[in-house]
Amino acid sequence: MKKLFELHQKFTLVVNEYRVLKDQPDGKQTVGFARQKRLAIREQFTLYSDESQSRIIATSAARSVIDLGAIYDIQDPDGKKLAAIKKEFRKSLLVSTWTVFNPQTNETLFTLSEKSVGIAIFRRIWDFLPYVGDVAFPIKYHFVITSNGSPAGEFIKITRFRDHYALYLQEEFEDKLDERAWMITAVLMDAMQSR
Repeated sequence: MKKLFELHQKFTLVVNEYRVLKDQPDGKQTVGFARQKRLAIREQFTLYSDESQSRIIATSAARSVIDLGAIYDIQDPDGKKLAAIKKEFRKSLLVSTWTVFNPQTNETLFTLSEKSVGIAIFRRIWDFLPYVGDVAFPIKYHFVITSNGSPAGEFIKITRFRDHYALYLQEEFEDKLDERAWMITAVLMDAMQSR
């Protein structure tokens, strides 16, 4: 399995910042940067090539203002649709589940769901405990990625308390989805899951 990139979230008082990092021979290099405005009515992200925010590489926007099963369209700077991602509301009541699909054909490309039902339930209980729910959940998040029922990769939290994730994909699935769509999918999952 190949690591496509890491996603690092930085919490600030005004916005959450996300950096997408790729391994290079001389260390990690930023290849994507996004910000999440707090209390936005309609969730949307612009993914830039770096912190200078001089070059847009992809965008996403929710199709509706408030929707428990919202669909987010992901497109390149020219408006070409790369993918769409949807949080599966009913399935996510027990185990958080997301679907990535082709927006033209509605064909499901990938499904991402929490690996452990037990940890998913424990995390939900944790969030409701007085005082304890305000502390970061101590067990790392782990999503499995499937394509037509076949294992395709993983999206895992690589640090205990900081929001740092890595996305791994089997090489035979790399060409099935534009890497920029994976980057925005990772940002959306962190932002929408209130990680």
